[in-house]
Amino acid sequence: MHKAVFFSGVGTIYTTTRMRGEEIEIYPETLPALRFLARRGYSLVLVTNERQEYKNFVAQLKDKSLTVLHYSSGEEELLRFAELRELNLKESFFVTDGLSLKSFQTAGCQQILVLSGKGVQTLSAFQNKHLLEFSDVCKGIYAAAFSIALNNNTSIKDM
Repeated sequence: MHKAVFFSGVGTIYTTTRMRGEEIEIYPETLPALRFLARRGYSLVLVTNERQEYKNFVAQLKDKSLTVLHYSSGEEELLRFAELRELNLKESFFVTDGLSLKSFQTAGCQQILVLSGKGVQTLSAFQNKHLLEFSDVCKGIYAAAFSIALNNNTSIKDM
């Protein structure tokens, strides 16, 4: 069984610019964070309902050796997705700048809130009881990557 890091896109690992037709601008810390997680054996999964958004992200990703999977949300679909890819959801993480998704919580994934994008607004909107849904709150995706490594005691794979 493999472990995965699921991440929402806009606000978590990139932003979009409307002036250029919803063009994706990847945050500078995204690529090092994804490499860091991939070296530790995590499958990388972009969570978005928009297939074109996924394609745009992959096209903008400068490291073509990184494999990023696509997942569109839904609880039954999550279990099927994990089964097909032999993912252990209890050892997996969901990183987001917005609301937590119940399907990940139900499946046993730990959830991390990043303060990039609308993360600060999300944090201020939550009351203390809702913060329990998140295993950590991090400044951005790079800090979340280190949190994942520390929380899961992962070791570096041979490079």
